Amino acid sequence: MRLSRFLWPFPFGIRLGWFSAGAPNPEAGTARGRIFLLRGNGIVFSRGFGTLCGELRRRGYWTEDLRCVGDRWLCRHLRAEQKEGRLRGPIVLVGHSCGGRYALYAADELRHSGIVVDTIVCLDVALPPPVPVNVKSAVNLYLTRFRLYPARPLLPAPHSSSQITNIDLDAADSPIAPNGLHHLNLTDSPAVQSFVLAKIQETMVPW
Repeated sequence: MRLSRFLWPFPFGIRLGWFSAGAPNPEAGTARGRIFLLRGNGIVFSRGFGTLCGELRRRGYWTEDLRCVGDRWLCRHLRAEQKEGRLRGPIVLVGHSCGGRYALYAADELRHSGIVVDTIVCLDVALPPPVPVNVKSAVNLYLTRFRLYPARPLLPAPHSSSQITNIDLDAADSPIAPNGLHHLNLTDSPAVQSFVLAKIQETMVPW
């Protein structure tokens, strides 16, 4: 299911935060945690991640805005920090569309290095792989009406004790009104951005 690697395989331009965030990253040694935002294929449809990246950086969180195929880069980055003894604080992965699948792939890859992912937030992800055992909690926001392809709830991998929350935005009890929302504008929604920020801050509270 790593189709985007073939649709847009170019190895350059993985990191987008340098121009999308409008704010510099805090020093990694003093920052609270590590946050990675993985966009969907066709990065312009996840442009709300630039706004999120800037806001998180201004709040003191080390944050990077990545193309969906930035999963390999983030794994190398975290392993290097682990090797140098600089990896501390929570790790949060947020992915839109195929970026959500790649966030789950990245978490599973980090499992082999003994790196725990504190929170994954998936936004309207089709055919997501199971949530790996090294993920403490996962949240999935998805739309079920008027779709060309199905979004699916997150499910745990075997032996996983991850706390998983699936939220159908088209359900009657949705915490976010779905009016006007669709797959391509989901990350632009202030309500969705506020929800993601709240989940990240909730993860960072002990730190």
